Amino acid sequence: MDTKYAVVQTAEAHAALETFVEEDIPVAAPVLVASEFSGPPLPNNQKGSEPYTDDEISITWEKGEAQPAAFRDKWFAIAFAAQFVAVSTTAMVVASTISWAELFSSTDSDSTTSNNDYGGDDGVSQEQAAPGIAFWVSIIGISVLVAPVLSIFSMGLMSKNAIGMITASLWFSIILCGLVAVFSIFVAPLVGIIYGIFTICLVSYLKTVKHRIPYAASNLKCSISVLKSNLGLGLVAIGSMIGLVGYILSWAVAFMFTMSLDVMKDNTGDDNDLSPLGGFVACSFLLSFYWTHEVLRNIVRATVSGVVGHWWFVPAEAASFCSTAVMGSATRASTYSLGSIAFGSLIVAVLHLIRNTLHNARNDRNGGILRCIAACILAYIEAMVQYFNKWAYVYVGLYGYDYIEAGKRVMNLFKQRGWNVIIADNLTNRLLGIMSLTIGILTGLCTLLVTFMVEEFESKQGWLGVGFFIGFVIGIVLSGIFMGLLSSAVDSVIVCFAEAPQEFNDTHPELAQEMNQTWKDAWPDVVGTVIVGLGGGLGVV
Repeated sequence: MDTKYAVVQTAEAHAALETFVEEDIPVAAPVLVASEFSGPPLPNNQKGSEPYTDDEISITWEKGEAQPAAFRDKWFAIAFAAQFVAVSTTAMVVASTISWAELFSSTDSDSTTSNNDYGGDDGVSQEQAAPGIAFWVSIIGISVLVAPVLSIFSMGLMSKNAIGMITASLWFSIILCGLVAVFSIFVAPLVGIIYGIFTICLVSYLKTVKHRIPYAASNLKCSISVLKSNLGLGLVAIGSMIGLVGYILSWAVAFMFTMSLDVMKDNTGDDNDLSPLGGFVACSFLLSFYWTHEVLRNIVRATVSGVVGHWWFVPAEAASFCSTAVMGSATRASTYSLGSIAFGSLIVAVLHLIRNTLHNARNDRNGGILRCIAACILAYIEAMVQYFNKWAYVYVGLYGYDYIEAGKRVMNLFKQRGWNVIIADNLTNRLLGIMSLTIGILTGLCTLLVTFMVEEFESKQGWLGVGFFIGFVIGIVLSGIFMGLLSSAVDSVIVCFAEAPQEFNDTHPELAQEMNQTWKDAWPDVVGTVIVGLGGGLGVV
């Protein structure tokens, strides 16, 4: 049989494979927390064994090991902390020199003058007047309350009918794309044809992955179970968002003050031109912004991975709102693993900076087309690096690897698991995105109802849309936090199932039985372990 993918189903091969699985595969150890800053205990004899080889079988999977407590990639952590402190210090120095009382009094005076221009002697008319404080408090308050409740309710809904909802999300994408194709064919035929091709591709994709939806649903159920048992992860994500907002404000103050200095301007040309020093400083500020955003987001991702590891191996430590798993994982991600996270985030930040620089220079006639092509290529490279990084941070959170070692583990994961990892990831993320959009719309409708109840309808004709928009944005942001946590948990569950299926069966037998069954249903023609080849090699799927 001349084929690249070999599946051996002889009795001798299966007997040898079972012996290898039972005796030679090392057991992955959990990441435990002995104290606030202690590292995970080292497992005993967890080195990967020599691969079993047969005429058509070669298995080289090496399981992860819990790493000792130590700062990894520390120079990147130092560099990140230095730029963060520099921006924050500059902002504080500038803020201390501003007369805030005069600034606000000047703003109020300008606002009053502007209002008098519209309202004559009595100021702004009743129809144009902004609603009172009760209006704003009500719509913001109802949004903050409704969005988390709907998010938790949606998690329960997805847990009970994960297969149906994942299938529905695929059909939703097909129907939406088809409607756009039909509408566009009369307005812009070329666009309609393109969307028609997309619709056909989505239908083909649905037929291809239909039998793998139950496996993706099992991953989603496990992730929901992790998050519902450790809702304190939501506080970690919200804290990261608050930190990002605070940094953005500090960054804006420091950036505007620094770029207003005379030394940053080119006095020989246009007033808007920057000097060489000014250009370098501006790029440095932008790099700092992109880098900090990536680091704060990926700290949350690594924290979720650590919590999933505890839930997978030691469920008792991940069974409360602010469990030991949540506190310990957050501490490790922001201390010992900060350098590894900063390392990977810096790569994405640099690519993002270069791509945006090329994008802003696309109107230059000299090489404009080449810049546009380079920007598109960099956009795809950046997306690939981001996708690679999100899996690397799973290994960082689970085992405490440095970034390079985590990257090697990711390459091994994709070599062994192939496109099945991407399919399971894509199916769940599609559903989570639609759920987040739905929650945003429902939250907006709730705030729209509030606009009718707080004041008379006639007094705020133009503010109904504002109320809906504010509720929609808050709903998207808050539900996005929960759905983002679920997405990170799904990735971690995929890795844990590849690393330690037997431990999962010991700690969560019901969920493990369902996942094992859906895994077998995804490959019904193969008995036992699936052996596939990727890139000329063979490995366990």
